[in-house]
Amino acid sequence: MTRSIVLWCPRWPVVAAYRDDSCAEASPGEPLALIHSGVVVECSLDATAAGVRPGMKRREAHTLLPALVLIPQDEHRDRAAFDRVLIELAEYVPQHAVLGPGLVAFGARGLERFYGSEEAASRMLVDALVRSEPLAEGRIGIADDLFTAVTAAQSTSARYPLRRVEPGEQQFFLSEMPLDVLGDADTVSLLQRLGLHTLGDFVGLGLDAIRERLGVPGERLFHLATGQSGAPLLVRDAPQDTRERMELPESCTLVEQVAFGLKARTQEYETRVRSAGVVITRLRITVGYDDGLEHSRIWNHPRFFQAADLLDRVRWQLEQAFRDAQSVEREVSPAISWVEYEALDPEDIASHEPGLWGAGPDSRVHHVLSRVQGLVGAHGVVTGTSRRGRLPSDTQVLTAWGDYENQEASGPLPGSLPSPLPATIFSTPREVSVLGQDGDEVSVSARAELSSSPAWLVSGARRVKVTSWAGPWPVWERWWDPARSRFVHRLQVVDDQGMGWLVSLCNQAWSLEARYD
Repeated sequence: MTRSIVLWCPRWPVVAAYRDDSCAEASPGEPLALIHSGVVVECSLDATAAGVRPGMKRREAHTLLPALVLIPQDEHRDRAAFDRVLIELAEYVPQHAVLGPGLVAFGARGLERFYGSEEAASRMLVDALVRSEPLAEGRIGIADDLFTAVTAAQSTSARYPLRRVEPGEQQFFLSEMPLDVLGDADTVSLLQRLGLHTLGDFVGLGLDAIRERLGVPGERLFHLATGQSGAPLLVRDAPQDTRERMELPESCTLVEQVAFGLKARTQEYETRVRSAGVVITRLRITVGYDDGLEHSRIWNHPRFFQAADLLDRVRWQLEQAFRDAQSVEREVSPAISWVEYEALDPEDIASHEPGLWGAGPDSRVHHVLSRVQGLVGAHGVVTGTSRRGRLPSDTQVLTAWGDYENQEASGPLPGSLPSPLPATIFSTPREVSVLGQDGDEVSVSARAELSSSPAWLVSGARRVKVTSWAGPWPVWERWWDPARSRFVHRLQVVDDQGMGWLVSLCNQAWSLEARYD
């Protein structure tokens, strides 16, 4: 076994959100909650003190604490923020094993020899963490095996931030831990139904009985619960700093001036990143103006960025920024003082090496489209993507090739259509009549009730029988703005040929919106 020191940062995703420039509405001291699919997954201390808890519905949390700031969960943001901390820690500990954002392990033997004791090494790690990120809190767990060290760290408190398990006593320490620390929800639920509550209760069943009832997975959990997992501590060098801030020799107001001034430094940046054994697939470019303002945007690449790709993104970002500035009345156009590259989640270069017969057709397609894009601009080559929307026409969007970032947040959208979405959306809705069995046109009441069951679809001279239907689903948007408000009822129908249709009622007129192929 390799004795380990584990550094744990409670509520790390909250810290990462506070530090992310894209989360401008979140500032330290304000109650914050991170949500996923409308459910709270993590929250700040202020929010916790007010009663907000993980697992709480978004609406419930906001009702409980109206001042609560809600930010979507983002694992990329968590990892990128923690990488910056690890770069700072590398000054004291060159190698580590990242277990997750906010959770990292170190070999205890080397640190103990260098700093004199495990406790002294732990204090050094916490001090280095706080210097790197003042908002973070450091907790320490020390034990003979990795699982026990992680459990020890996560069982600490703000008052007692260090827990050291003496050599050979890991099983005694683990015996009082709840079953939840095993991380296997299904097995834990089964064991609890059997009347077991602690790891000691579980181990008391005996390995043979556990193996007989739970098989190989149960045997693995038994070894975890006894502190004998034998999992090696796989350490690696600290990540390279993939940020590069480039000061321009003089403030520039022309896009090509900026691109020319960055050309050599951008090539050096790409070379430095490649020499670290990584490539960039996701990048944040920040532009600094001479008046102190900044403009930041995140770019994605279908494969990975090269120097020419980076310069293209700078050009496109600046062109858009200059257009935005010109739309606002200003006496002097903004000038660019500096540009910063920051790689987000750099990937191992080995996973992007070409195969035995080259990179394949996808690579060639991307190469051609990127060349065209470089000539005509970012939005000269677009690809169809989808986004959330209540009406089919709202779900289609054309996005610049290689730019998948600037899309709406995922998650449920009140009033949206149930899945699956229609495959064919008509660019211009087609006039249609929805008739009941009596031949009268179907209407919808203010309470979203149909006047009769749909029986026929009539479009021009064509008349088809409706065999089944669902809905209606109302959409009432911008009700506070009479000029822009929209009130639509949507209905799904299937005809006698098995074809599905989406029809909508707006201003007392039915129309065909889309087809389910």
